[in-house]
Amino acid sequence: MSKKLSAPKNGDKIYEIGYHIISSIAEENVPAEVEKIKVLLKGEKAEVIAEEAPKLRPLAYAIKKAFGGTYKTFDKAYFGWVKFALGESGDVTKVGSALKNNENILRYIVIKTIRENTMYSPKITVFSDKEAKIKNIIVKEEKDAKPASIEDIDKSIDKLVADEVKI
Repeated sequence: MSKKLSAPKNGDKIYEIGYHIISSIAEENVPAEVEKIKVLLKGEKAEVIAEEAPKLRPLAYAIKKAFGGTYKTFDKAYFGWVKFALGESGDVTKVGSALKNNENILRYIVIKTIRENTMYSPKITVFSDKEAKIKNIIVKEEKDAKPASIEDIDKSIDKLVADEVKI
């Protein structure tokens, strides 16, 4: 679930934190971990613009984290993000170091971004004319179920080569 909150002042710098919370934390305790991040931001006088509650997701690869001299491997984690505005008196490096020292944060990233809504939108697929011709040829071949003769194959190859030379 994504929340949109108040709009900050124009002089502020806008940042976004993406984070993974370790999966060994009980699901009912995840909001408390998110609250720790928000308290950290409030301590730096940051104003939250938008956020998304963490959801348990599989990781692209297993990540090891040290816990008092031993390593534990995680293949899933709770992923969430927070976008915030930081005034001149705030220090983003303090936010980063506090996240680094939090043993329940598996990975995090702090990026400078823009105020506008940066939610992803559906990708628009754009095909070139060449790709469209290839798709049409494949569709035509599927409709014609009879086996092709060697002469038909040669003619279609000649036609493709001629079309390729024109492009």
